[in-house]
Amino acid sequence: MKWWRNWRDARRRRRAAERTLDELFADPALLAEGRLAARHRRRINILQVETDDAGEVVEILFGIIRHPRAHPLASRGEEVLELLRHRPRERTLENVGGANLTRRKVT
Repeated sequence: MKWWRNWRDARRRRRAAERTLDELFADPALLAEGRLAARHRRRINILQVETDDAGEVVEILFGIIRHPRAHPLASRGEEVLELLRHRPRERTLENVGGANLTRRKVT
């Protein structure tokens, strides 16, 4: 039943992360640090959650797909994945990386 315990613990961590992100997206000042807005909440994907021994969320790594405005001479827009790290105890939100997904696609 170890798989059941692991699944249950992962689910518990993810639910705690969802609640923490709800709090983050209710704080416009903190969202501005990551160039986010409340409307972006439904577009994020949680990638990693770290918790302490008590089950409190220490850090969340999540990604959001952005569609930056295309250059007027460009034939198409591009999809960019931005990775952000939120540490609720320190009340920080930082951009930790990104990748241009359009250029990585194989056609």
